[in-house]
Amino acid sequence: MCGITGFIDFSNSTNNNSIIRSMTNSLKHRGPDGSGFWSKKDFGIYFGHRRLSIIDLSENGSQPFQSSSSRFIITFNGEIYNYHKLKKDIDTTLKGSSDTEILVEYIEKFGIYKTLKEAKGMFAFALWDKKEKSLILCRDRMGEKPLYYGLQNNVFMFASELKSLKAHPQFDKTLDKNALSKYFTYGYIPAPMSIYENIYKLPPGHYLKINYDILKNDKSYKFKPIKYWSYATQFNERKNFNLNISENEALDQFDDLLTKAVKEQMISDVPLGAFLSGGIDSSLVSSIMQKISSKPIKTFTIGFENKKFNEAHHAKKVANFLGTDHTELYMSESNALSIIPKIPNIYCEPFADSSQIPTFLVSKLAKNDVSVSLSGDGGDELFFGYSRYYFAIKVWGKIKYLPFEIRKLASSLIAKTNERFLDITLFWLSFIIKEFNRESKSLGRLVKKSRYLLECSSDVQLYKYLISKWTEPNNFVLGNNKIDKSFGEKNYLNSPEESYKSHMMSFDALSYLPDDILVKVDRAAMSNSLETRVPLLDKDVVEFSLSLPELIKCTSVPKSFLKKSLNRYLPNELIERPKMGFGVPISSWISGELKDWCCDLLEPTKLKNQGLIDYLDVEEKLNEHLTEKNDWHAHLWQVIVFQQWLENE
Repeated sequence: MCGITGFIDFSNSTNNNSIIRSMTNSLKHRGPDGSGFWSKKDFGIYFGHRRLSIIDLSENGSQPFQSSSSRFIITFNGEIYNYHKLKKDIDTTLKGSSDTEILVEYIEKFGIYKTLKEAKGMFAFALWDKKEKSLILCRDRMGEKPLYYGLQNNVFMFASELKSLKAHPQFDKTLDKNALSKYFTYGYIPAPMSIYENIYKLPPGHYLKINYDILKNDKSYKFKPIKYWSYATQFNERKNFNLNISENEALDQFDDLLTKAVKEQMISDVPLGAFLSGGIDSSLVSSIMQKISSKPIKTFTIGFENKKFNEAHHAKKVANFLGTDHTELYMSESNALSIIPKIPNIYCEPFADSSQIPTFLVSKLAKNDVSVSLSGDGGDELFFGYSRYYFAIKVWGKIKYLPFEIRKLASSLIAKTNERFLDITLFWLSFIIKEFNRESKSLGRLVKKSRYLLECSSDVQLYKYLISKWTEPNNFVLGNNKIDKSFGEKNYLNSPEESYKSHMMSFDALSYLPDDILVKVDRAAMSNSLETRVPLLDKDVVEFSLSLPELIKCTSVPKSFLKKSLNRYLPNELIERPKMGFGVPISSWISGELKDWCCDLLEPTKLKNQGLIDYLDVEEKLNEHLTEKNDWHAHLWQVIVFQQWLENE
């Protein structure tokens, strides 16, 4: 695991050596074990690399790495799990045993497309081809590893994190208001956008090939990433593979595939462990790791004094049953609060998933004993794990039979009606209300908040509303006239042949998973110089999940297939319990410990002068939250994180 960076300066500044060192050093947390540089000064091309040594700890694993023929130069971040298999296909004397060397030699022999089709792993890398005078950027299938790129002021630049790009003197910090609107929709900025204009995220399962001469001479060059793997394509190709498979056969195949994935991902020349929350996914990964290991594996859990957010006792029961070498640390609220000032530097762009705080803490805990930790991420997005899928189906099943025009009229009437009157007359809507937001103390106020459900013209639109924070983010962000679609919005399943649940889950797999969950884990872990690996996102595991019939993959209970898989390792009493998020008490913090800080960040005059967002809307929500009229913590936390990031710019 490493940090990569580089640029092509078409004006060929004399300061480029110091610039690439500055850009590379900004990624030291991603690779504290060493740094490396390569340049082709007559072309103005510079590569930088920070190394976290995991496999082949010798100097033979140092980067940037040059192929044996000297045609290719690579700076690589990640792990190729099947590198031993790839090694058998190349007939070249190797300097060492690193997966990076095997990867670049495989590219030399078979080309970039075949290599990407054959390689299994998590990765982001840049490759310079001397023969074709082209730069190639690549990212893994599910988006586990990050890669930003863009052309600004006649300099093309790329890096693992935005902080590296910002170290270049030609970097332009102009905000992209379309990206900001997406942030206030989802709480994260989805690919291919970044918070800055003309800086992009390479989408998962894509590579970008840039011809040096064309880019140099065409100032209006349009970047067109090339798809080599697609969630939607794999779903369509595989959905009929196993229609006659029994549930037990499916469980057997899944166990074999996941065991193989875990075994591959346990290969390491440094100490290795696992995050264990006590939930289904992390318990399954830990169970298989312990099955494979000849000695107790190391597992790590963060506990919280607030019982509402604490899962540590569940994790301890699982660890005791499996016999792992378990470490738990109970953190006070002051410990958790101390992480908040670090958020802008860790995440580089606005990112409002508050579980970033415990994720950072468990990564810091694990780093004391290991350099690699496996996690259980991905299960929810592959096996229908979110309760919102079932809620959306329930709501749509109730309202879809009402004509759309009548629903719109009802919504407009609700908007004009007194809350107290709604409290009394609309108690029959409680089937929606209680599940939509359990925090509200007024049914009438909640009916007003959720009236937009009635205005949804389709099941897909209803789901988009459910996962959105601000109802109309394009109006909330001032002066945004552009509404471009994100990668996930363009590519999710949207066919009447597929179920509503599959539509919803595919959007999460294409957007929420890579741009929220995996961003959260990558930045939190790498800020502690810890590598994380995600066995459930192994290529074969993902493709198998896409081939499973929905009736086997999911019943009326979230993640039923994974529960049955875990039942092979753990007794039912350690499995069947309500799902908990990896959360923190943001709501009470805003009106308690963080009140003065939040009020300062959200001061109306300050927001008005910035001219970026609707300050009156923020002021109203903050007042209602502080007076306990309504719980707006999710909305306010987004604004707080953005304001904190903006002040650190």
